[in-house]
Amino acid sequence: MKTAWFLLAAIGLPVTGEAQSAPQEGTFRFVEGGEAGTREIFVGEKPAADTLVLTYGGSGCADLGKYWLPRLAEGMGIKARYLALNKRHVETGAVGDGGGASCSPAFNARNTPRQWMADYMEFISRTLDEEPRRWKKVVLVGGSEGGALAVRAARSRSDITHLVIVGDGGWSMRENLSSLLGTEAVDAAWKDIARYPDSTGKTWLGHPYRYWFDTFDHAPLGDYLALDIPVLIGIGERDRSVPAASAHEVLRAAQAAGKKNIGLVVYPGADHGLQADGHDHLQDFLQGAAQGIASGLVESSGH
Repeated sequence: MKTAWFLLAAIGLPVTGEAQSAPQEGTFRFVEGGEAGTREIFVGEKPAADTLVLTYGGSGCADLGKYWLPRLAEGMGIKARYLALNKRHVETGAVGDGGGASCSPAFNARNTPRQWMADYMEFISRTLDEEPRRWKKVVLVGGSEGGALAVRAARSRSDITHLVIVGDGGWSMRENLSSLLGTEAVDAAWKDIARYPDSTGKTWLGHPYRYWFDTFDHAPLGDYLALDIPVLIGIGERDRSVPAASAHEVLRAAQAAGKKNIGLVVYPGADHGLQADGHDHLQDFLQGAAQGIASGLVESSGH
């Protein structure tokens, strides 16, 4: 990295002003026969784009083409192909509530980390295989729950050049929730979850037990420390879903290991969506990260 990511994100370089296409809907069919919706936006002329930005869902069953992908493309603003894979059984136009209560039984039955990882890896591989050697920069963007998935996918591949994370850190779900709710409450919930690990009818904090059983104890910290590509994390100081301390732990551990590829921006007073007192820090964060990537100021030493 030629300069610190946190400086780029804090300064907020000017956007390109390139035209953004309307979100295009598609369908991705997996080798085993299932399918999921895709959403695509181009910023700038299609033939000129050499950057591919890939993203996947966070918590819940929202259609990423409704708000997230347009927001991501607008916020980053650089010439690129922005491509999102919805989770399986997400309905077109669904807003979602961040939990599983409003999601279909089919969605809740497949909403597990094992499914996310398998689907996202197949999607990335086949997308890159469609146009070999076209993309000079391949950026994974993970938000909230999708942050842990993005860093795991980046660790598992050699073709990802940059990683951008919003609202997530290095702790497990158990650690995050223990910090927010208290260890006693979390341990009590876990005892019941462990009794019914495959249940989609029983819920806690809006999610089925099946979801919690598979997500509870995966800690992304080791995945972060295994990466040599540039990584930027943005989190709100008053995040009530993922404590800012979880992101601080990634930076602390990276520095202790002598790694200089991970940057962290903590926004004072901001919430899980990087909003604070009417100010949209998410726009600032995405803009700074994208301009650093586009300008070459932030480069991967491994590519």
